[in-house]
Amino acid sequence: MKENIRRKLEITVKILRLKAKQLAVIAKEKEDVRRKLVVTAQALRLKAKQFKVIAKEKEQIRRNLAITAEKLSLKAEELGLTIAKKKAILASIGDAVMACDKEGLVMLFNRKAVELTGFSEKEVIGKHYNDIIKFVREVDNKPSKDFIAQAMKTGQKTTMADNTLLIRKDGSKVPVADSAEPIRYTHGALVGCVVVFRDITQEKEIDKAKSEFISVASHQLKTPATIISLYTEMLLKGTGDLKQKEYINEVHNANQRIVDIINTLLNISRIEMGIFSMDNKPIDIIAFLRNGINELRTSLKEKNITIKEEYHQPQHTVLIDKLLLTMVFSNLLSNSIKYTPVGGTMSVKSQEVKKDEKVNNNVIKEDSLLIRVSDNGCGIPTDSQDKIFTKFFRSDNARSKHTDGTGLGLYIVKSILDHIGGHVWFWSKEKKGTIFYFTIPLKKLKSRSQGDRRSSIKSRQKEYIYMQSI
Repeated sequence: MKENIRRKLEITVKILRLKAKQLAVIAKEKEDVRRKLVVTAQALRLKAKQFKVIAKEKEQIRRNLAITAEKLSLKAEELGLTIAKKKAILASIGDAVMACDKEGLVMLFNRKAVELTGFSEKEVIGKHYNDIIKFVREVDNKPSKDFIAQAMKTGQKTTMADNTLLIRKDGSKVPVADSAEPIRYTHGALVGCVVVFRDITQEKEIDKAKSEFISVASHQLKTPATIISLYTEMLLKGTGDLKQKEYINEVHNANQRIVDIINTLLNISRIEMGIFSMDNKPIDIIAFLRNGINELRTSLKEKNITIKEEYHQPQHTVLIDKLLLTMVFSNLLSNSIKYTPVGGTMSVKSQEVKKDEKVNNNVIKEDSLLIRVSDNGCGIPTDSQDKIFTKFFRSDNARSKHTDGTGLGLYIVKSILDHIGGHVWFWSKEKKGTIFYFTIPLKKLKSRSQGDRRSSIKSRQKEYIYMQSI
């Protein structure tokens, strides 16, 4: 029995020894794992440090990128503002501007170019300028020289030939003047061409008006000057006392015509230069109208014209510049006498009108005194009525009856009344007669400062007295 126990014990010992070896192997493996874990932990710590450094670098890069992005955003905003500003400047330029690349394709077409040509920006951009914009010679309507191509070819600024017309989208023609200048990079390479052109219709009209002025002034001054010369020669030859008196009278009348023309031209120059001044003083407008008619009573008698006077009251004092009002009334009255036939009738009427009251389809803008000068003369043709207040204009029927007019009287009338805040208009029918209406505002008229007014009025009175004494 003891033997069995011993054997069992030996077997148990062997088993324990085997377990011990197994545990030793396991312990060794665990140690190996522990060592590997330690190495791995060290490697991870190292990696963590590296990641931390990388993260820090990335954060710095991110911050740098954020700063750069902010700077770029500011630059983009500045660039956007600059572009918008340049576009606004370009759009507001008074001249039409078109830019083409070196192939002639339109890159830019500003607002004024759209207005002037009638083509929209969409219709033009990307197209060759010759396909859209047409310039012709005024003399024969043939295509004008291609100054844009010339500018790009020569690399120098070129200008359009004189008397060139632009054909608009609707087919109408507009006189234009323009130039083309090549666009280059800083190193000199050709990029394209910029073209600037403008409507010169007003300049053409001014030139025409100047020519008409010279023609009218020369004609009107030449005739009385010739008469003066002729009768002076006769006076020098001594043809008798009665004839001399007649000749002297003709010289006086011709000279007075020159004085009237010069006075008219002086008044026009004051209007054009904006140097009209007002010396407002209280005057009895009824007495003024009566005196104006009496001064022309001789002309009325010569043509046997009957004039009817109707005044709203015996006296009415208004504050106004008498000299300016004289120019208005004498022009209207003398015109009426001139174009009324022998034995005809005229009338002068006055009345007070209130604001918003309607007179001959015209609404009164403020409380005013209304003066009406009417006649049964030749009247104004319908196709001439819209031009009647323009400079140098005379209707055909007026020119056929009286060749010595300047066409400036009604222009002066309207300019003076506009200046004092009044208004002038008319009704007319050819071969029936004409009615001219004008208003004088009843409120206190504005005048210049006392010092300016005195010097201006003094100068004007000297000139007026001198002209009357010639």
